[in-house]
Amino acid sequence: FERVTWDCALDRIARLMKDDRDQNFIAKNAAGVTVNRWLSTGFLAASATTNETAWATYKVVRSAGMLVFDNQARV
Repeated sequence: FERVTWDCALDRIARLMKDDRDQNFIAKNAAGVTVNRWLSTGFLAASATTNETAWATYKVVRSAGMLVFDNQARV
C-alpha cells in the first residue's frame, strides 16, 4: 500500500472509470435504437443517506449509463 492524497486517488478513480466507459459504452442496440448503456461496471450506494443524497446519486449513476445500481440495504 502507498499513501496518496485524496486528489490523487480521485483522479485515478475518474481516469479508470472514464477509460472503462469509453471502451465498453454501448450507444445503440442491434436494432439501431439509442440505449446509452455502460454494462461493465456498477454502483453500490449507502443505505444511511438522505433521500436527497440518494436521488442525486441515482441521477449521476444513471446519467453515466450504468444499469447496475443497488443499495446496500438490499445486500
